Amino acid sequence: MKISRECYLCIYTQTLNLTKRLNLDEEKASEILRGVAKIISKYSLDVTPPEIAAEVYEFISETTGIEDPFSKEKEAAVKEALRFKNILEKRLENSEDRIFDACKIAVAGNVIDLGVNQEYDLKKEIENIFEIDFKHNDYDEFKNRLDKAQSIVYLGDNAGENVFDEVLISELKKKVKKIYYFTRGKPIINDITLRDLDGLEIMRLAEVVDSGVPTPGFHLKFAGENAKQLFYEADIVISKGMGNFECLFGECQREVFYLFKVKCEVVARACKAGVGDYVFLKNDK
Repeated sequence: MKISRECYLCIYTQTLNLTKRLNLDEEKASEILRGVAKIISKYSLDVTPPEIAAEVYEFISETTGIEDPFSKEKEAAVKEALRFKNILEKRLENSEDRIFDACKIAVAGNVIDLGVNQEYDLKKEIENIFEIDFKHNDYDEFKNRLDKAQSIVYLGDNAGENVFDEVLISELKKKVKKIYYFTRGKPIINDITLRDLDGLEIMRLAEVVDSGVPTPGFHLKFAGENAKQLFYEADIVISKGMGNFECLFGECQREVFYLFKVKCEVVARACKAGVGDYVFLKNDK
């Protein structure tokens, strides 16, 4: 998905918010904001938003000396998500279609996003998650694919969200022999990395793969060779979150099932939905 004009402002606003979150003084904040403006100005409309974001956040890390500016927020998000996991798993016991309702649990976790959203309410998000309707619902086709599948690549998104992914992956393991869970190659916003998963159940449920990408989304241009091979050879690819959608939609030449909550107008236009809608969308090759 190529950028739109709104993306420039969005990335710059994220930068401003981060300088406040880090409590930077005026001089350092000004240095970062001026530097980010120069970075943004280099890019035309033929790139994806995460490509710009990767260079921006690399510059911020180098300028501040902080490798992972969102480390505390990521740790807190995982702890909060774990508080709700058992509750959701118990609610799943009465489900008529456990995989479908597990997809809803997984998408509820997609509200955890410190790029677009500076604040979110996870408790409110999950209260009525089983009652939601998907704006685009290609679940039936997904289930048909699942009946014949041997392997799944599951593209992770944000820290904390991975806890809800575990619920869905637990259900998928009853149907599929092999599941690969992809993380980012380095810290970028609050996206999940291999280091963030230490000690969590996902390490037992799936084969966790460091994708190598430095972008806030699985961008094939930056992916490691092993990750690329797994991505194209898997019977099913599940792409969680907007960042992965922005990197892959219309770009990857393979079928992908996108599962996320729409959080901005640019993505809303791309997937023909509204801001706030939930999407379970299959794109063709």
